[in-house]
Amino acid sequence: MRKNATGTYRFVIILGAKVNGTRPSRALQHRIDVAAAYAKAHPHVELIATGGQGPDEGMAEARVIERELMAQGIDATRIHAEATSTSTIENFEHSRSIWDGASGVTIVTNDFHVPRARLIARLYFQLESDALYAPTPPLAKVRYMIREMLAYVKLLGRYIFNRTWKRKE
Repeated sequence: MRKNATGTYRFVIILGAKVNGTRPSRALQHRIDVAAAYAKAHPHVELIATGGQGPDEGMAEARVIERELMAQGIDATRIHAEATSTSTIENFEHSRSIWDGASGVTIVTNDFHVPRARLIARLYFQLESDALYAPTPPLAKVRYMIREMLAYVKLLGRYIFNRTWKRKE
């Protein structure tokens, strides 16, 4: 179910995506643009930029997000950067110290990725969530959709396995 963000939650988690050198990919740029517009409309929110630096990236995804948000006029004091994660689950886990104690968060990611990101927030971190649905570049949409379906199945399998394993202990 699509749940659009309304300014309810204090923290906005911007999930990282590919960086080309030190520039955001098109998918990441869409996330940054959506987050910046939301932050301007909701001055009470704090933004959490997430994502580490891959071997083929010139800069950590979180640092690129942070830089681009500031370039769009978002005050640095409203931005937290978590620059060590390498997956969606780690985006939440490694930024937990920032949002810890919150009942919910707003998730910023591309439209294809929102359902899995919200499921991770709910299952692994007991977080309520709403979302900002950044558009997906049309040429990449089919590839991302296939990848996301496989990741969704893997996530559910992992969750079920872990719950079953814990019951046996």
